[in-house]
Amino acid sequence: MDHRRTQSAQAHVRSPDQKQYGAIAGLLNVHSGLGLGGPGGFRDPTNPSASSADRYTSNYSAAENSPGPSMSTFLQSPSSSSSANPNQPQFAFPEPQMYRSSSARAYVSTSHNHHNTSAISTGSVINASGSSGGGGGVVRRPVRQETITPDNASEMSGGHSEEYFDRAQYAASVTSFNSVDQSPSLRVEAFAQLSLDQDAIKKFQQGKLAENDEEWHRLVDPEARAALPDKEVKRQSVLFEVIKSEKDYVADLELIHDVFLRPLIEAQPPIMQPDRINGFVHEVFWNFNDILARHLRLSGALFERQQDQHPIIQSVADIVLEATLGFRDEYESYIKHYPLAEARHRREMRRNPAYQEFLQRCTSDKRTKKRDLITFISRPVTRLPRLRLLLETVLKHTPEDHPDAEHLPIILDLLGDFLKSTQPGIAAAESRVKFVSFCENVIFRRGELIDMDLYGENRTLVHLGTLARKHRSDYTWMDLTAVLLDHYFILTREEVRGEITRYYVVSRPIPLDFLQMGPFIGPPENRRDATSENKAFLNIGIFAEARSMYPLVVSAMASDDRRYILYASSERERTKWQEVLEETKLLRAAYVDANKLFAFEVLSDDYIRERTVLVPSSGKKGITGSMISATTFILEDRAYIVVATQQGVYVAFRSDPSVFTRILDISKVTMITALPNYDRFILLHNKSIISYSLRALTDLAQNKISASQFEKTLVKLTPKAAGRVTFFRVGKLAGKDMLVYDERSMVNTTIHTVEVRVGGVTEINKKGSYVPAIVTDAQFLSKHLAVISDRGMTILDPFDISTVLTVPDFTRGEVDDMKDALKAKCDSSKTLGMVPIPNGEFMCIYEEYGCYIHKYGHPIRKCGFVRWEIKANSFIFRAPYLLLFGDNFVEIRHAPTGQFRQMVHHSGLRLLEQTSLAGNTGEFLLSWKGEKNDEFGQSQALVQGLETRDLRMMSPNSPVFAAAEAVPNLVSLQRSISSISAVPVDTLWEEWS
Repeated sequence: MDHRRTQSAQAHVRSPDQKQYGAIAGLLNVHSGLGLGGPGGFRDPTNPSASSADRYTSNYSAAENSPGPSMSTFLQSPSSSSSANPNQPQFAFPEPQMYRSSSARAYVSTSHNHHNTSAISTGSVINASGSSGGGGGVVRRPVRQETITPDNASEMSGGHSEEYFDRAQYAASVTSFNSVDQSPSLRVEAFAQLSLDQDAIKKFQQGKLAENDEEWHRLVDPEARAALPDKEVKRQSVLFEVIKSEKDYVADLELIHDVFLRPLIEAQPPIMQPDRINGFVHEVFWNFNDILARHLRLSGALFERQQDQHPIIQSVADIVLEATLGFRDEYESYIKHYPLAEARHRREMRRNPAYQEFLQRCTSDKRTKKRDLITFISRPVTRLPRLRLLLETVLKHTPEDHPDAEHLPIILDLLGDFLKSTQPGIAAAESRVKFVSFCENVIFRRGELIDMDLYGENRTLVHLGTLARKHRSDYTWMDLTAVLLDHYFILTREEVRGEITRYYVVSRPIPLDFLQMGPFIGPPENRRDATSENKAFLNIGIFAEARSMYPLVVSAMASDDRRYILYASSERERTKWQEVLEETKLLRAAYVDANKLFAFEVLSDDYIRERTVLVPSSGKKGITGSMISATTFILEDRAYIVVATQQGVYVAFRSDPSVFTRILDISKVTMITALPNYDRFILLHNKSIISYSLRALTDLAQNKISASQFEKTLVKLTPKAAGRVTFFRVGKLAGKDMLVYDERSMVNTTIHTVEVRVGGVTEINKKGSYVPAIVTDAQFLSKHLAVISDRGMTILDPFDISTVLTVPDFTRGEVDDMKDALKAKCDSSKTLGMVPIPNGEFMCIYEEYGCYIHKYGHPIRKCGFVRWEIKANSFIFRAPYLLLFGDNFVEIRHAPTGQFRQMVHHSGLRLLEQTSLAGNTGEFLLSWKGEKNDEFGQSQALVQGLETRDLRMMSPNSPVFAAAEAVPNLVSLQRSISSISAVPVDTLWEEWS
């Protein structure tokens, strides 16, 4: 035998532990590591031209147990380990096989007889006897004109050996899979003698072949191809394409790093602000380095199989299956995130000219072949579908008795199921892209401050579509873009300007908490749109083309004038809107229920009753009437509740609030409060402020003293000559406990401030503070008072009556339309009060809206205003939340931003009058219509409101946290109910200068 044939045979002898292509189950090790020579997983910047085949020779064996790449090391190379250790042992490629050139060919006869002849010229025909001419079973060997000739072919022009072979017998030997004697390795060994040398394969794997030569038929002897059935030739061509496509894919991933990523990070001057570059790189390139690490390993395994079995590769199913099971998580993350990455890239393109110029320079790099960044970062999205198509083609050309006929369908099913599973994620990401585009381009009406918390972590775009609206005046139609978010329903007018779509809000967004769905079953109406031909006859309606439009109704629950009749273009579209609205409202309700900012607990729903037509005349005396004011206090370690109703004052133990005792049989009590530290119970009765001993009150409730004894503790706090008192407030002012009340005349008011002391009260300024308006309320600041009147709000110093400031102050600054518009609103609206927010700002509260002012009184935030969903008649503040109370509703907003957060709806809901030294902390009391309505009257529920706390924000040392751990399953709740008085909130009130 020729010495080169012996060398070839040795190169193809399998070692005993070599994996067999059919034993797929034994090949899988899905838990192995995937690092490639370093934590970064990227190319070595010192050797940017190194191919994946070169890197594989040093990194593949080490990849099994090394950690995967991380985004924190973008600029590290996957070949860093090999480059850092040049003495690291290299993977030994099989010895190149030196096959005969056209001047030295091997011929195998059917009888396997060998004959030595003289030198044979290219293209000659040899028969069985060694003479020229034609004959049966003889193959004419043509000149190689379509194959790659070895670089050292000149060294192969030594002795000549003529051999003859039977084509049919040889083809059967290399394609049969039934004979035990003919193993794949032996068939490859025999067939490899007619192949080109392995040096061409190394050049292919290193990317050194011309693009036209990277084909299987260009790397295989034509005579070898002719010996195979056409189906096997096609199969080998597709298997070669699998390896080639993997090589090209890895090269493209490496170009992302070399051409785009590294230059972007290292650019001087920077392409974008340093504080933005990390977030941009993370969002656009995501985890492509993890995918590159996986495919460097996959391509290395494919290259090894190709070197071992070329030109007849028996199977790559085991390699692909192992890789498929390994990279599912990386691809799922990348594919689902891709729409966001593309949107971020395009957004930066529109906004950053430097980024545009950078990408143009990158695209001009000859290695990119004029492909842009989108083409490269989308490669992982299209890679698996293309791989699946290639494997389907391999299966198509695989014989039924080949093991791949059983194994390839498993891989195809895995890939198919995986690609299907990513579709919802892709749809969600695309929806997110639409949502981000909407957030960036939505335009609200001028002057109104609308903060919908669009960039919150829970925000999603549920549905976006076109709905029409018909004008009532002229019956013309207008198309609107309806946007349904997880917490708002918005109607906009869409306007396209180049590549940007603007969304102009045509009506104030409706929170889903307030969204009410009307009928969705109305009959269709005809829509006739004007055109250039029929515009003049539109009113007649006989020339316009008619379309059926299907009505649907939505409205805002707390407003009578916010009812919208919209029209869908089909019954199917209307049904779709109905389904998504109902589903989203249910999800929103479930979210709010699990994340209540305030919990409302019914303390009593039986004793307090209102008169109704069901109450007989004989039972009218037992009716308490509706609740007006309430307070709570603790005395001698016992908690009490006191309620003022239309018919008297009632007290109950906090432990049993269902049973009340009437302690004062008086009417016209409008406000009460308790001061345990001073043993006083203060109430406003018949336009005068009086007080009783708090201890005597509790003794009377327990029948320890008589009513006459209790009356002896009465103290009048207002002078006899005082005018009408309509309200009082207690609180802290300059570190002292104070009581403030008004003395009203016909058109003006005097505000009196008295210090509460043990044994009585002392007025600070006997003359009081004169206000030329009808004062309705007062609020305590740290050193000043905010007085609310029918003319707005006035800030005054009770210690220095000359210090007065009216807010908002519109006299400062330049005059503009926005300021004039806000002033007109403030002058015509009922003022309720003000609350502090950080940064020395305040929010002024009116019955229908609020606005922001600086601590010096002038309007801020471009004189904008926040409109409420309800018409408020009172409010309380529990930093940072503002609770607005209207008829049947509580609207909860985040005061610093004006964001709507939650809503509470109950029939007859109202805030009870209350004041305490605790200020804006602790529980609060309200009432709503009870569940009982019988001959004893309609019950009124006494309700306690408590702020909840986020368990994630509570420290383990918190008493509420400890209580939550003591209760089974309570820790799983997102928020825990806790009294603010137990865990006070430190609120910094900015002082007025």
